[in-house]
Amino acid sequence: MGSLPRISREALGPILIASLLVLMAALLAPRPRPGIAPPSAVVGAPAAPERLVLPGVATPTPMAISGEYTPGGALDIVSAEGLFPAGEKDALAADLGRALAYVSQRFGSGPTGRISAYLVLEPGCGLHGIAYTAERMVQVYTCPDLPRARAVNIMAHEFVHQLAQDRYGDRHLQADLILLEGVATWGAGDYWLGGEPSFAAFVRPWVAAGNALPLATSYVGRPINDMNTLYYEWASFVEFLIKVYGRDRFDALYVSGHSDPGSADYLGVYGKSLDQLEAEWRDWVLSQ
Repeated sequence: MGSLPRISREALGPILIASLLVLMAALLAPRPRPGIAPPSAVVGAPAAPERLVLPGVATPTPMAISGEYTPGGALDIVSAEGLFPAGEKDALAADLGRALAYVSQRFGSGPTGRISAYLVLEPGCGLHGIAYTAERMVQVYTCPDLPRARAVNIMAHEFVHQLAQDRYGDRHLQADLILLEGVATWGAGDYWLGGEPSFAAFVRPWVAAGNALPLATSYVGRPINDMNTLYYEWASFVEFLIKVYGRDRFDALYVSGHSDPGSADYLGVYGKSLDQLEAEWRDWVLSQ
């Protein structure tokens, strides 16, 4: 067995200082937040790491991804070579076109320009997606072992992020996380509901059992199951705000946030604090 190299006393000081600087940078760096659909939102999807985006910062233009191009109405679709059988390209384009039409109708407004939709090979089969809304580019990472429908489900969520950018402008990039991810999940509707008639119905068992998390909870550092719980709760909260108080107020609320969950001006828009609205939401969920 070889011996470890000896470090001179003169070199030890700089090494310790460099190590300390690295540790301080790790501790003081801003904590990133996922800006995408959780990979296990669809039943049976494998857990996987997420693409992280700094809060309140426009996502950078990603490096180009090569693949097979398929035109799809309002979409430019690129899928990695070998990701889907050749005979499925037209079916994939049709699926994505239907998903975009569905979420546009549900969200209440459509895209203001073409959207580039990339389906990227994820060797580890970690299903996840990300929306580069300033660049009009959405991406879903999947693999040949996963059904095409799962990629479409995640893409539906990413499409809504793009629609939010088109509706609200750059204020979308600083939206309260409750509303940003809540509206994308709510807008995906049937693609995320797993057969339930509404998001209120989806979360009702958690609320009734007292297992729902507070809406203003940050999912940073929490288990993936907590993140998924929050996504569905936030979708139900968006559903509640739109159905009970109307879309105009929701639109005003959406552009008032500053990234952190609970940062929107609930009191200014509704005359009620988030805590009051959350209590109303819980009662509403149980009454549906």
